[in-house]
Amino acid sequence: MNGVRLLLVNSHGTDVSVGGTEGYVAKLAEGFAARGAEVSVLSAFPGASTVPAERTRALHDTDWRDDRRRRRRNHLDDVVSRPSRKLADAIAWAGPDVVHTHNLPGITTGVWEVARRAGAAVVHTIHDYHLLCPRVTLLRPDGEPCRPHPLLCGLRTRSLARWADRVSHVLGVSQYVIDRHAALFRRARLDVVRHPFDPSPQRAFRPPGDRLRTVGYVGALAKTKGTDRLLAALPAIGELGLEVRMAGEGRLQAEVSDAAARSPVLQYDGFVGGEAKDAFLEACDVGIVPSVWPEPGGPPWAMLEWLWAGRPVLVSPRGGLAEALETLPGSLPVEPTTEGIVSALARLTDGDAWTEARAGVRPLSDPGAVDRWFDVHERAYREAMEARA
Repeated sequence: MNGVRLLLVNSHGTDVSVGGTEGYVAKLAEGFAARGAEVSVLSAFPGASTVPAERTRALHDTDWRDDRRRRRRNHLDDVVSRPSRKLADAIAWAGPDVVHTHNLPGITTGVWEVARRAGAAVVHTIHDYHLLCPRVTLLRPDGEPCRPHPLLCGLRTRSLARWADRVSHVLGVSQYVIDRHAALFRRARLDVVRHPFDPSPQRAFRPPGDRLRTVGYVGALAKTKGTDRLLAALPAIGELGLEVRMAGEGRLQAEVSDAAARSPVLQYDGFVGGEAKDAFLEACDVGIVPSVWPEPGGPPWAMLEWLWAGRPVLVSPRGGLAEALETLPGSLPVEPTTEGIVSALARLTDGDAWTEARAGVRPLSDPGAVDRWFDVHERAYREAMEARA
């Protein structure tokens, strides 16, 4: 990739404190810089970045999470999806050969048309349901499943998708998420690119305890992730003689912090990363990913982290997670309801069941996986450039 100018486009750039997509983009930025590409990052909103400041640019001055006007404007801009002058200036600033887009709130799919006009090849990775659902999750505000309205949601989707034929390659983090979007990208090549079984972190983790004591959750604190249902289960989890540790940030952060202050069952560790995350994982015996939404990743990073640490993990069989449950030893199904969480944990308090769960975990060590992950992306970039030429 020597000399190829690569522009990575994502709403929150490479701000890894936001979520898994940002970690994905940060990994691409680092890896392709090492492969000789000239990497730039375009974000919608300001935030921390793993890329040097001179190679990053934000379209807006404020973050939608802190600015209601910006949040409303995001939804309006989505519907319009205009190839704006601001987008054209940003693309011209980077001068890319390849534009690789990710999450697009605050940016819009108009970026695909702007990239085409600039002569750049376009690759898109699907990480969520933004193109199908204004709430991104396919859930109602109460956390229940929502079927997109054929008129309101359908009109919005058709507007966003009118530039879809500018995208030559579409990558998805699970077959499920690819299938949900296939009708929007009829001219593109569609490929599943799962998160790699990265052998890092390198240090050895001590094994989980000889009986289940501590349940761990790490990730976004949100209804989509089942955080509220895990909180509701705390009294019953305490009656099982277990404790819960949670780490992460998100919309339910205040609720989690308050619950930790009131309940002896819960410890809240805030945001953890690096060595602090390793210590958090090691302090828990079992992980839980009780996602309510049809999780796009198959598997998502959160699930892999528990397995890397040698911990069994309880996983909701929704979306891409169902694919991961079928293939990854050490993963166990849990229905993402308060009752389902308690029932699954109660089963693991049985000595034989816990011994079997611990023994079922297999090391996810595949040193070549990350290089192959980059190879798949590089092949998509090269084929997209050839198609554009």
